Amino acid sequence: MKSSIEQPMAGEGKIIAGPGFTGTVRPDGDRVFELTAGKRSLLRLGRVRCGGFAETGALVRKLRCHESLGSQSASIDMESIVPFGCEYRIERELEMASGIALWTVDVSAVSRGIVSAVELEPVVFPGPWAKLEYLVYGESEFRTASPGEEHTEFLRGRELIVSVRLTAPDGARVEFNAGGDLWRHRAAMRLPEVAGEYALAGSAGEIVLTRNVFAFPVEAVIEKRPWRFRNSFAWSLPGDVSAGPDSDAEAEETVLDYAAAELPESGRRIECGGRGTAFPCLTSAAARRIFRDFVRRAGSNVRVTGLVPGICGAAAHLERPGRKELEHLDLDDCIAFYLWGNRRLAEKGFQLRIAPASEGLFAGSVCAANLGRCPRVPVEEWREE
Repeated sequence: MKSSIEQPMAGEGKIIAGPGFTGTVRPDGDRVFELTAGKRSLLRLGRVRCGGFAETGALVRKLRCHESLGSQSASIDMESIVPFGCEYRIERELEMASGIALWTVDVSAVSRGIVSAVELEPVVFPGPWAKLEYLVYGESEFRTASPGEEHTEFLRGRELIVSVRLTAPDGARVEFNAGGDLWRHRAAMRLPEVAGEYALAGSAGEIVLTRNVFAFPVEAVIEKRPWRFRNSFAWSLPGDVSAGPDSDAEAEETVLDYAAAELPESGRRIECGGRGTAFPCLTSAAARRIFRDFVRRAGSNVRVTGLVPGICGAAAHLERPGRKELEHLDLDDCIAFYLWGNRRLAEKGFQLRIAPASEGLFAGSVCAANLGRCPRVPVEEWREE
């Protein structure tokens, strides 16, 4: 298998370019991804470690780019093999549109090996930054801080840091979120014998989020299984406006209002602990069905209202009814359906936006604000480095 791996030449990479931004995926070096917007670096992702082995020596099997119809979005697939220990396979998928992105990492052991420990990519936010906001799982509001010149450790512990938002002195903003699979990101909290740690530290010049998701003890009996981790991120620049129909009072829009939709109880969010809510959970099959059916029938631009992204505990939404509770966040489902809806509507010459909610944990998020705009195009593969 090793002999069949084709490794790109050092320095070659894939770049997705859109209105005012580029996203670069690199096959080698100490960082796998960098987001640049407004001629400045806003976010960098380092490399994964599996079972104590660093990805920096990995052999790349695949690195390719795809564009969607009408250049609404573009994606990059990457697959690497860490040729140490039992050999680990790391697969990534990046999908980007203007102002939003989905990032998925799959980690598995080749042949008879097991994944005993995972450290996801360190997330680096190059400054300067004037304001830091971050959400710790289980808390009802974001913590805030004003980074100074001195290095500061804002948080270190086993509990998951769900979301990090940063605002620059000039108003530029960037946000990085854990994906819908919160229960995987919280493996160390769900399994008492497992070690894990999240940390957020830095200064006005640079903030770093480190993510040691889990490490089983040596004597542990571990199930052989792959691990998937999803994340989302978003960004905005001062004066960045949409060219879509939301900026045109004359544009015709059909409205899907979840507050008025006939949504069964199975499609509503259940808070961790079992308390029901009136809000839809877009991870649920019922809420997804309403979205898909409406978009497929639409004959104009679409505006979706009544979605309030948040954390839900209903395991049935993940098609695991045998489990009582599995915590998940439907923010990346909102992104995925925004991208899907715009791809479908582009075939008819229309667009879709999701009006930002005025309540909930993510009411003030960069991601929610960007979903409220129609996509700016083109977003496409630009060039190879």
